[in-house]
Amino acid sequence: MTYQELLQSLADRAATNYTAYLQSKIDALADASDTILPEKTTHYQDEYQRLEDKFTAVLAMVKNGTPLTDTASEDVIDDTKK
Repeated sequence: MTYQELLQSLADRAATNYTAYLQSKIDALADASDTILPEKTTHYQDEYQRLEDKFTAVLAMVKNGTPLTDTASEDVIDDTKK
């Protein structure tokens, strides 16, 4: 997987997660009696932040001279999947 593919993958996962986070916030407003929704909202928010941090770290690697077309090391790929 190249750095470009890795960045795209992280962006796609973050976008999907952020959509779920926003939907969870809407659902929590629509059903204030559901006690699980605030916990789900927090989970989505935390996961989005984690993905954004990973994206920023990989983007910094590319900005510091790693070509987008280089193959990302297994360490970097594994770290972004955790």
